[in-house]
Amino acid sequence: MMSVLPYSAAELETAMHLEELKEPSYTWVRLAAKQMGMGGDDSWGSPVHKEFKIDPRKPIRLTFVISPVAER
Repeated sequence: MMSVLPYSAAELETAMHLEELKEPSYTWVRLAAKQMGMGGDDSWGSPVHKEFKIDPRKPIRLTFVISPVAER
């Protein structure tokens, strides 16, 4: 999973409306080797289904390369 956004997670969480976000002056790149399911079958605290859980005993390796792109 990855995302590239002009706002930090904190900025997005605290803003109630788009107009509360300041003019972006940077880019946030977030990389995750794995992502566990968002929840169970409802939004009231059901646990994640077993097949979607991440086993903390198994090592996870994430590699990536950032390289420049020529401007057009």
